[in-house]
Amino acid sequence: MNLPFQTVPRPSTPRPSALGAVAALGLATVLGMMAARADSPAPRPDTSEWKCSQCPFFQGYSANVEAGAQYAHGADAYSGRYTGVDHTGAYGDLGASGQWRDASGHYGQYELQNLGLPSRDATIEVGQEGWYDLKLGYDGQPVNIYDNTATPYRSPASGDLTLPSNWMYSGSTAGMTQLNQSLSAVDIESNRRTVSLSGQYFAGTHWTLYTDLSHEQQEGTGLASASFLTDAVQLPQPIDYETNTLESGAAWTSGIASLHVAYTGSWFQDNTDALTFENPYLPLVAGQSLGRLSLPPSNNLQQGSTSGEILLPLFHATTLSYSASLGRLSQDAGFLPESALPGAMVPAPGSLGGDVRLSHYALALSSRPLSRLYVRGTASYDGRDDHTPVLTLPQIVTDELLGGTLATPRYSEDRTRLEGSADYRLWSWIKAGVAGQYLNTHFGPGQVVTYTQDSRASGHVTVTPVSPLSFDLQGGSARRDTSSFFDLAALPPGENPLLRAYEYAPRDQEFYAMTAAWALTSSLSWSVEGRWTDDNYRLSELGLREGHSRALTSTLAWTPATRWSLYVDGGYQRLSALQYGSIGEPGAAPWQVLDGQYFWNLGAGGRWTLSERWDLQVDYTHAITREDDNIESGGAQSVFPENDSNLNSLLLKASYHVSAALSVRFHYTYATYVSNDWALDGVGVDTVPNLLTLGEQPYQYHVNLIGLSVVYRFDAVKPPPGP
Repeated sequence: MNLPFQTVPRPSTPRPSALGAVAALGLATVLGMMAARADSPAPRPDTSEWKCSQCPFFQGYSANVEAGAQYAHGADAYSGRYTGVDHTGAYGDLGASGQWRDASGHYGQYELQNLGLPSRDATIEVGQEGWYDLKLGYDGQPVNIYDNTATPYRSPASGDLTLPSNWMYSGSTAGMTQLNQSLSAVDIESNRRTVSLSGQYFAGTHWTLYTDLSHEQQEGTGLASASFLTDAVQLPQPIDYETNTLESGAAWTSGIASLHVAYTGSWFQDNTDALTFENPYLPLVAGQSLGRLSLPPSNNLQQGSTSGEILLPLFHATTLSYSASLGRLSQDAGFLPESALPGAMVPAPGSLGGDVRLSHYALALSSRPLSRLYVRGTASYDGRDDHTPVLTLPQIVTDELLGGTLATPRYSEDRTRLEGSADYRLWSWIKAGVAGQYLNTHFGPGQVVTYTQDSRASGHVTVTPVSPLSFDLQGGSARRDTSSFFDLAALPPGENPLLRAYEYAPRDQEFYAMTAAWALTSSLSWSVEGRWTDDNYRLSELGLREGHSRALTSTLAWTPATRWSLYVDGGYQRLSALQYGSIGEPGAAPWQVLDGQYFWNLGAGGRWTLSERWDLQVDYTHAITREDDNIESGGAQSVFPENDSNLNSLLLKASYHVSAALSVRFHYTYATYVSNDWALDGVGVDTVPNLLTLGEQPYQYHVNLIGLSVVYRFDAVKPPPGP
């Protein structure tokens, strides 16, 4: 909903910019010139007849209230993933917004949206101009993943997953004769709810004190998987998370400088320590009837930070920015028993004692040494010092395969980043610039490599040959190098040393981009943008070898009159990757996979004000995706089935203004989405002999959503004060 009155923004945490500081300096100069001429003051104007026709603040109150209903037919989890419109049925369409203000500067305002849905959100704010403000907020966010899944597991009050008492254990899913009769529907979904409270106190013209509090709770069911050596199972994982966050600080600002200091604390708690589940297969090891998975451990963050800016009296305008922070991550959740077998003990010590120290320092300089030259530079350091004690713990792949012992790894690293850019306006119609970046990451002992070095250089030129037409061309290259030292002991157990992780693999990259915008007439405009990127992993013998991206988008907009506008847009993108692999046998030929992903989208729509009473909006979207994989091994080729999706969506909105205070709104949405995924199509809970799944299927929906609501506006605005 839109508030019927436009208010002037209230003071907030100061964030002075170079432009603001220059403006303040200019104002001081003007005031100084006025003071110098105080010996010959001009006659004071007669204000007795002046009228205030556009005052910055109104007095009184105004509000909008919307009430109605909407009906969805064919909705499912995916169509309502983040809205909560996830099943056929009726939903409330409720909302409100408003504000009030008195002559002394006290004010209040609120905005309530989607009150009839799990995605509801609300903000309520009160305060007094120039003194304080308080804000209370609520935000709901559903995350729906699957509603076509089923499981034989039951979850009693203890939270452990159990099988029915008459379960038939077998070496394969085909022999689980009680499976189909034991299935119960389970939705893979969660709801996240956040309540926040924040306040500011403006302690004079330079100081602001603030505090932000938030409590986030997420509950629901996720998707997990586990194995019993060669047999696997998908599980409904309980989600019961809480996160409490506190940030408090102070900010000082003047015409040429600012300072901000803050404390941040975050506490995450998982109310479920572990997920224990029965083994649906015949155990390969006597007594191995249970499995156990650890869940995210509770942890917390404590951090102090400072930042600010200084306007330096250099050149046309120069600003120095700085920031620094010190923090600590802690995790001390208790260890689980080393095995789910009877008699298993908790490792000693009984908790990790996780302790990671974080540090950050940065300086940035922005300057205009010449009237046509702008330069910027940043130097920053980020440190992660892992003080967690090194522990030697039993390694359990599964209870059927014990892995001996393993020392817990350390994750210390230091990152130094340098960035810079310069832009020069050669003439009024052409501007050119260059930019560069260097990142050096040094890893602590016990990690795969000692260091990585990333460098990036680019240039761009903007040309405006005539005012309605402009072009922007960009291009550059990047390179990543790594140390030659490769610590095999730091690799996860069983990982091929020829396979380098993405962030460690040496890489060469080239990228180009072009943007053009053309205002053909005062009412017709057209823009087009293209991007081209090539990646080459030059030293990777296995894994990702090449990556390519091509993208093109365009938009045509036409506004022939103030009462209506039209647009058409479209885009295309292609992603491709080449991967190498090996089965590991001596003399075996490597295999390679060429993966291609293709995306097309087309949209069109418009908005019309048909009369003083009627408004109309139409939007249409069509999008297609396709993915194919070609595999070559030993000269023979095979093609995987294609994965694809097709989306069509039509939105109609109409508003009828019965009077200045009363409006009726109608909306209709039709959306159809069909996808095919060879890994899920037709795969049921028992299709794969050694995999007990939840039976999830590719996303498909056909939704008709229709809604009707009434909006009423009421206000009581006092006339502006006289002279």
